[in-house]
Amino acid sequence: MVDVDWLLLVEDDPDHRVLLEEVLRRHWPDLGFHDRPDVAAATRWLRERKADAGLDRGVLVVDVGLGGSSGFHLLEWMDDVDVEVPAVVLTASRNAMDAEHAFHLGAAGYFEKPADVGDYVDLLRQVLEPEPRNDADEGGSRGG
Repeated sequence: MVDVDWLLLVEDDPDHRVLLEEVLRRHWPDLGFHDRPDVAAATRWLRERKADAGLDRGVLVVDVGLGGSSGFHLLEWMDDVDVEVPAVVLTASRNAMDAEHAFHLGAAGYFEKPADVGDYVDLLRQVLEPEPRNDADEGGSRGG
């Protein structure tokens, strides 16, 4: 079951936006899909969404390389203004420091592209459909 109502994709490549939207709509047809091409448009959308409907039950998917800006700047802005939305970072970079930086900024996931669409779906499923916690599994057996 999907644990979110909407997803904002921040991606400057129109072909990649279309591909990702098709994948998302195929696997999560009831998910509200929104896309923006850059950090400025994404921050405007997030501000408006926060003011109008709130940011509960959403997720952000952001590309690192946004032609003139960086997805990292968006994550930094979100931290500065207390926008708490799980974020999955996309990148063409194979630099391990980028992954480390993304997680340092609070990313819930990190995905190197291009990659198999199935891998992308699996990563998003972890964010969109988290498995319920079983407290009995944490800390071993209880009782006598």
